[in-house]
Order: sequence, then structure tokens, then C-alpha cells
Amino acid sequence: MTAAFFCTLFTYLYGYRGILYTNTLASQTIQYNLIMYALTITNNYVWQISADNGSVRIDERGGTHTFEKLGNLSLDIPGMGQMAFIDLGDKKIPGYPIAKETWGVLVRGANVEAYYRYEGGGALNLTIDAYGTATLTTSNGTLISISLEELIVVDSGIPTN
Repeated sequence: MTAAFFCTLFTYLYGYRGILYTNTLASQTIQYNLIMYALTITNNYVWQISADNGSVRIDERGGTHTFEKLGNLSLDIPGMGQMAFIDLGDKKIPGYPIAKETWGVLVRGANVEAYYRYEGGGALNLTIDAYGTATLTTSNGTLISISLEELIVVDSGIPTN
């Protein structure tokens, strides 16, 4: 089996983008960068926030949690809904050429999206204030607000007469 196969399998199973693979039989080392991003969440909201289907809980009124080497993540914010962090790897969202870095993350909230690109290890900070408003910042890379459709309906079966 090839290094690419193992990298793909590892990515599928664990959400990581790469591994270090050494092929001693061929006397070569192939490196797949384990370049991920970190997400630090500060919760100043009146309710606890949960992530990964409740496996991580971030206490209300000042609780914090840092996710290291993050891939995909789903947050549940009571009264506000879900927020998804989708690891794009090196894939780019068409129409946003300003973001030139190699690695990307799409953040989808209730009615707004953020597009984050970075080199090396990414760093995102999410702060939820007392009213449930989320503020997303970074100290490394490009972070822009974008707009994507939530649902596209292709009409069919409509009579033409």
C-alpha cells in the first residue's frame, strides 16, 4: 500500500490532513505535513456550549477550551444554533481570490460564513459574549466574511401551460 493511501485513510478516519510516513524498503521518506489549526473558544454566554455531540463542554460565564490540531468540528450554542468548522485542506472556495494561503477552513454559522486560509499552524479564536454573539478572529492568515447559499432549490415538475 502506498503512503498516499495511508494518508487518505488516516484523513478519513481521524480528520487529519496528513502523517509522516517512512518507506524503509525503498530507502525514502515521504512527509505529509500534519499542519492543522487550533481553535480557542471563550464562552461568556449564560449557557454551556458543547462540541462534538456533547463530548466537549465549555462552561458558561468564562469557560475556555482549546482544540489543537483540529479538523472538522460542530458546536452547539443553546438558543443560537449550530456552528460548523469545516476543514477544507488545500481546496479553495471559488470566487475569493484574496485568500491565497494553502490551507483552509470554512466556518458556517446561522446566517453568515467565514473563510479562513493559513500557512503553517492556523490559529482561530472564537469568543461568545453574554448575549450569544460570536466573534471570530485570527492571529495567523486571512479571515474574511463570505456568503454561501444554505439551500439551492432546482424547480421541477411545474406545469408550463
